Amino acid sequence: MGKLGWIILAVVIVAAFALMIAQPELVFALSILGIIAAIIGIIIGRLPWLRDRKRSAGFGGVMVLLFVASAITGSSQYAADNPAPAGADPMVISSESPSPTPSESPSSTAIADFVGQECEGEELLMEQGAEKLYCDESTAGVLLWANQDDHDKTILAAKEVAEEKAAKGEAAAKKKAIEKAAADKKVAEKKAAEMAVAKKAEQKAEEKRIAQREEAARIAEREAIEEAYEAPAPVSTYYQNCSAVKAAGAAPIYRGDPGYSGKLDRDGDGVACES
Repeated sequence: MGKLGWIILAVVIVAAFALMIAQPELVFALSILGIIAAIIGIIIGRLPWLRDRKRSAGFGGVMVLLFVASAITGSSQYAADNPAPAGADPMVISSESPSPTPSESPSSTAIADFVGQECEGEELLMEQGAEKLYCDESTAGVLLWANQDDHDKTILAAKEVAEEKAAKGEAAAKKKAIEKAAADKKVAEKKAAEMAVAKKAEQKAEEKRIAQREEAARIAEREAIEEAYEAPAPVSTYYQNCSAVKAAGAAPIYRGDPGYSGKLDRDGDGVACES
């Protein structure tokens, strides 16, 4: 870079600092654009007014300095134009609910003056420095501003109530579970007893069927034995005449006796070979 180039660069820097003092926001924005242009010049190698990467890097460095200086200058000017208020810390009331309407303005009253006054929502919170007030429900059911200690006591009491309620609910659930278990056991015992009775009845019925089968078998066996040992049929006897009957010592012969026949019973009275 020649002598003229350095002079131009110096003039540009002086003008930039002067502009930065007058309009730091403008210099801040321009420095951002310059940093972007320098990055592009470094990536693609050259721009129409930045011929190589070295010049792009140098230009980028200058833009970074302007960026930092403009940021510092802008912050200093903002702090000077907006000084912090002197005196006590301001009160801040934050909530989604409507703000309370005490008799005096929060900005001119100590936060302790609001303790015990009515408020409009449990989500309300009033702050002044390190002090805080909470909109809590009193034992009478009225929403009042309460300090940290009273708020903590309210939270603790609510926690104790919730724990007591949970304990009662757990005890009730446990009692219900025990009663259900007892009822289920009773039903199971009744069902088991009914099954035992049914099983016993079925067993008796099966024993009866077995006894009947055994009795039928014994009867069949007895009948078979009786049939096997039945007396043999009488032997057929034949007499040619009454002389043969008398010779056999069988006279007289009655109808139905062995050897009786109609030819031997001449008078047909049912007695053959009477004489």
